[in-house]
Amino acid sequence: MDPRPARTMFCLPYAGGGASAYTGLLRELAHLTVVPVQLPGRESRIAEPPAFTIAEIADEVAPATDEPYALYGHSMGARLAFEVVRELRRRGLRRPSRLYVGGAHPPDRRVPLAASVDLPDDAFIDQLVRRSGALPELKHMPELRELMMPVLRSDFTWIKNYAFAPEPPIDSPIVAFTGLDDEEVGAAEMLGWARHTTAGFRLRTLRGGHLFVKDRPAELAALIAADLAAEHALPEQDELHLWMGRTADHATVLRRYAGRAAVGMSHTDDLTLVAAVGTSHTDDPTLVAAVGTSHTDDPTLVAAVGTSHADGPASVLAAPEPGIGVSILRALDVGGPDSGLAELSGDEREQIEDAAEEDRRWLALRAVTAKRALMAAAGQGTDPAAVSFPDLADPGPWHAQCGPGLDRLARWRVVHLPLHTSRGEALGAVAVPHDRVRLRFDMPAEQAG
Repeated sequence: MDPRPARTMFCLPYAGGGASAYTGLLRELAHLTVVPVQLPGRESRIAEPPAFTIAEIADEVAPATDEPYALYGHSMGARLAFEVVRELRRRGLRRPSRLYVGGAHPPDRRVPLAASVDLPDDAFIDQLVRRSGALPELKHMPELRELMMPVLRSDFTWIKNYAFAPEPPIDSPIVAFTGLDDEEVGAAEMLGWARHTTAGFRLRTLRGGHLFVKDRPAELAALIAADLAAEHALPEQDELHLWMGRTADHATVLRRYAGRAAVGMSHTDDLTLVAAVGTSHTDDPTLVAAVGTSHTDDPTLVAAVGTSHADGPASVLAAPEPGIGVSILRALDVGGPDSGLAELSGDEREQIEDAAEEDRRWLALRAVTAKRALMAAAGQGTDPAAVSFPDLADPGPWHAQCGPGLDRLARWRVVHLPLHTSRGEALGAVAVPHDRVRLRFDMPAEQAG
């Protein structure tokens, strides 16, 4: 990878969007040449049929590949940008120094909203307005609807018909952005992009909804500029930083936060998770994370990470007994107290017993990882079996049902984070004492892919 910084960033739009969606980034990224790619059928190309091919988009980028450049794609544009990178690779051209993807399901996952393209116009527009932040005026302005409907239908048909073709992961770093209020594509979904690169993965959470690229360009521009400059910010009040990489490398990360943030860490085999939160929290315990790693050849390990109160030194919780997860997730024995699930409630065990056999390992991992995150957060001295999660299949966030005297645990919410590493799939869980938290996740190149 060329060490020189990118000077040009090509931008690909979301479904129905045009080059004007990037007006804010053009204004905010003055040091970078922002080049919005105008697809046919919209804005200055409104007279053209709204159809495109990946090869045609790659043709527009190809002449600029002699120098370092970046690609940004939002929603549908992220999937387009990813395919453009693979097309440029097939042509033997320079790949981007960064692939920025915003508000988009990973390419190997379906886009649930795409199915709405088969609905009648009114229902289709209603889905777009409610779920993806489309203009409400589409409901009430016939002229706007007549103008936009062909390109919206064309774009969502492309998304629906898109079929991911397995190829080696790309060798460009992927930086993913998600909106805190985006209920269509959240942090958990965006983490799936990590499996598509061998050059490192990062996730950044912005305030805003699905179309933050248009609604909050200054915040997005600041994150892009910081990434290109390799700046390392400290956690803000509503932000949790997570880093996952080789144990040998975590000391560098700890020095980054030393004395300026509350830090916790945990080791599982040769994989370390570091969690950091700002020290400005005064009323609540700081945020807590747990991670469980699952490898194809090795036992499954589960470990917890804890961070201290703002006015005290960081505390690191001891990792559970190595291998504790293997009897839970491999033997699938949920019948007795010696099975390794003694920390789970009777209701949780019944849920696992009643599940299809192929789902039991996954549900057990979700239950144990979430339980340990919650116990690390505020459950010290508590019998874990006195706390229960009512639906282990619920995508979350989870709130626990607690026994007498454990009301303090009920206010915590647990969010699962699927983590995709070069050593196998992992599942993280984050317990936070707030309604919402912005996640910032970093995975170095040797762990991504």
